[in-house]
Formats: sequence, C-alpha cells, structure tokens
Amino acid sequence: MTDSRKIAIYLRLSIEDDALDGKASAEQQESNSISNQRKMLLDYIINDAELMEQEVEEFCDDGFSGTNMDRPGMQEMLKQIKQSKISCILVKDMSRFARDYIELGDYLNQIFPFMGVRFIAVNDHYDSREHEGSTIPLDTAFQTILYDLYSKDISVKVKASFQNKCEKGEYVFGLIPFGYTKSRAEKNTVVVNEKEAEIVRHIFLLAEKGMSSTQIAKELTARQIPTATQMRHPERKMAEHHTWSNTAVRRILNNRFYLGEMAYGKSVLRSVGSKNGTAVPKEEWKIIADHHEPLVTPEVFSLVSVFRPEQSTKRKREKHPLTGKIYCGGCGYAINYKPKSKNCRKPNHFWCRKHSLLQIPDCCTYFRADILEEIVLTELYRELMCRGNLIKQRESLVRFRKEELSRRKKELENYQRQYRSLQIEKATLYESYAVKRMGTVEYRSRADRITLQMEELSCKIEEAGLAFSRFVEEYNRPKQDIREIIRCSQMKKLTQEVADVFIKKVIVYKYKRVEIEWNYTFGEEEIFPKQPDTNLS
Repeated sequence: MTDSRKIAIYLRLSIEDDALDGKASAEQQESNSISNQRKMLLDYIINDAELMEQEVEEFCDDGFSGTNMDRPGMQEMLKQIKQSKISCILVKDMSRFARDYIELGDYLNQIFPFMGVRFIAVNDHYDSREHEGSTIPLDTAFQTILYDLYSKDISVKVKASFQNKCEKGEYVFGLIPFGYTKSRAEKNTVVVNEKEAEIVRHIFLLAEKGMSSTQIAKELTARQIPTATQMRHPERKMAEHHTWSNTAVRRILNNRFYLGEMAYGKSVLRSVGSKNGTAVPKEEWKIIADHHEPLVTPEVFSLVSVFRPEQSTKRKREKHPLTGKIYCGGCGYAINYKPKSKNCRKPNHFWCRKHSLLQIPDCCTYFRADILEEIVLTELYRELMCRGNLIKQRESLVRFRKEELSRRKKELENYQRQYRSLQIEKATLYESYAVKRMGTVEYRSRADRITLQMEELSCKIEEAGLAFSRFVEEYNRPKQDIREIIRCSQMKKLTQEVADVFIKKVIVYKYKRVEIEWNYTFGEEEIFPKQPDTNLS
C-alpha cells in the first residue's frame, strides 16, 4: 500500500556557516549552499524507487541558526508532521535539522518513531528505518554532540572575528549615521555622502550661530529639507506631518561619529547563542580616532554639542497619569506634560511640541493640568453613573445567565472527558504496536483516525473554553463593577490606576475642547453612550 503522505526535504543555511569571511574553502561554501542541498536531496529521491513515487514538499530556512527550533520553515514542517501530512524527512546532514544534540535525540528516538515519520540524513548515512525499535547508534549520537559543540565554537569564532574587524577599523555595523555611506571600492569602510553631509554641516552651522535644536528643526522644515528617512527611503509612505524634530537634530549634534571617531563594544551578549545583550557603560566603550573623514571640527562640536556628561538630560521627571494617553486634536501627535519648575511661573501643564514646527491653527499650545484633570474626573463620574444604572437594569438576566453558565460548563467537561478517553485509547494502541501485537499499517490507520477525532475535539474544547471564560467574566462583571463604581465615585484625584482602567485616549483641542475615549464595552454593545464634547471656551 502506497503512503499518501508527503516527503519533506529540509534545507538550512545559517549566517554561522559562512560568517568567517573566507576562512571556509570555496568547496565548503558551495557544499553548504541551499541550491547544493536541494540538488543532493532531490537526486537521492530520484534514485530511490519507493521515495520517487511520493509528493515532495520543500521547507527552507536561509539565514537561521541551528541552535534552536525557532525557525519559520522548521515550524511549518513540524506543524504538518503533527497533522500527519508527512511520512519522511530528508536532510543533507543532521546539523541541518538541529545542532542541539539533546533536542535532536528527542526527535530521532521518540517523536518521529511515534508519529511514524522516517528520517534520512544523506551525508551521515543515517536512515531511521534501519534502526527501527532501537535508539540511534553510538557513532550517530557522538556525531550530534560534535555538531552541538561545533555550533558553539563557530559562535565564539564569529564574535572574535567581529572584534578583530572592529579593532582593525572595519565598519561592520548595520546602520550608518546620516551623512555617510558604505564605500563601494573598499569593503567595510565608510565614506562621506555629499548630499546628506551638506545637511549635517548646515545643522552644525545653524547650531554654531546659537540656534536651538527646535529652531533648527523648524528652519529645516520651513526650507522643505528632506529628513534622513525621506532621503534614504523615498519609496516609503510617510505620515502626513513627517518633519524634522528637535530630537533628530540633537541626535546629530551629540554624535561623535561626525568627529571622525568610531565607537564599538557598546554591548556584550549574555551567553553563547544568546540574542540578548547587556549595555556597557559609556566610559568602557572602545574608540578609534581619525577612523573616517570628519564633517565637523572638534572646536565646533564642543561648542554646539548639547550633551554634557556632568549635565545629563536623563532626570527623574514627575509623570502625570494621562501621559501616553493624551493627544493633540490639531496635529494628532502625543502631547507633552511639563511640571512646574523652580524658575518657571507656569503651573503644571500640557503642550503640543509639534506646534512650533507645523504651525497648525487647531493645535493645543497650552492646557493646565489641574483643569484637564477636573474635566476628566467630571466626565468619569457621569460615565460611572451610566454604567451603574445599566447594571441595575440587567439584574433580571442573572437567573438566565446562571442556567446558561451551568450548561456551558457541562458541555466543556464532556468534550474534555472524550479527549482524555481518546488519549488513553491512543496510548494503549501504541503499546500494542510496540509489543508487535499489530502491524504498522493497521496501527497507522487506527492512530490516524484517533488523531483526527482528537483534533476535532481539540477545536471544540478551545471554542467551548473561550465561550465559557467570556460568559464567566460577564456573569461576574456586574458585582465587580458595582464595587469599582463605589470605590471610584469617592475619588478626589485622578490616579494612574484609574486612568489605566477607565481611559483609553484623551484628545484636546484649541480653546479647551476635550474628547475622551473610554475602555469599557459590554459584549458587542458599548456600555457608555457617547457624550458631547466638553468645551470650556
């Protein structure tokens, strides 16, 4: 009987396989290539009378490490294996599938035999059919350990290679500062991009004349000088009010790369194979002076540089509960909160940082924080009362909800009992197969039938579980909401907790007009009826 399932050929090439820039021979690089792997596996299938009759599907991960299974091609292949769509997997060698010898051993010894999947590693001369009923041979197990150690060794060598290149002055980082580009003549070097450099020099010139970063941003916007993103990615669709910002200007004025310096060693990886890094203190960064052509002199840089180590801009500022939720109705940007300072007579207030650049008439240039809090609290009390009345009107539904809750719970428990019974039946079936009480064909037929039933039940359990959870939440919500309404109705001041629970977004306009979007909904129906805008003008 011909197996109706497909054959999977899995191809993988990671950065580690060719990251040492020339240390691997040309033959090794070609041998590891995706096209070479594909050709080798297809030739193997063509020369096998049994395999050539089955449908072949390719799964590929180009540029992914073999130290973990978090790869899109791998995950799709494993998904189809669980769905019993694949009968055989072919790889060039075991390291293509995985370099973690423990995980690889789990798949070869337990998962694939249980799923009835044949595994072939061509270069390692391994075919799981030849070892059916036993663990992988000692030489194969030893080979998988070598692959794991090799992967970690390669990772260390890649880091060392990267460090050596940095020490030699090679630029091996991804993003290049505005004003420069990678040289086409010499690898890993940067050269001046004259079009961008002209803008950078102009920014330093304006700063040297005494203009602030905000004034410079306004000047660049007024002269319609394109931003870094617009110059480097003209094909991108920009936001309606995409302009220069004072932050972008400050980033240029503070960047010592424009002095001709290159800094590296800004972070270190926590462990071999880890993707997470730890920041290194600025004093410990490694600096190479005169690395490339500077765009500004040290005298000008020291004069206009905004950052001073002894005057760090990172201060612990007072945070308002509405921070991150309040937006300008004129330009649509988030509004800044400015607490009262010692030398400022203005009280705590909100202001639109984009107004000075965009000059949009409807921008909210100034809004006292205490007045806005009073408006928000007043509207919140009104919404809470509406919610309380709505809850009281729906108390008649409690009896129906209780009966429906019981029905849904019984339905979910019934599905779960059926699923557990099928699990026991499948385990018993495998035990019979393991002790040779039934043949492979009969086992696969009955196992596939049970698997299909379990998949259907799993979907029903998920749907019933979600429905039950939603109903429990709706059933308990009135009691919780009443307690919340009583507690919040006695509140005298807006707190962070209340803002996070009730308020989704606050939009403020010129002349103190305020719109509030609330967080609460009841099923598909909105709990709070939309109120008219509050206008204090």
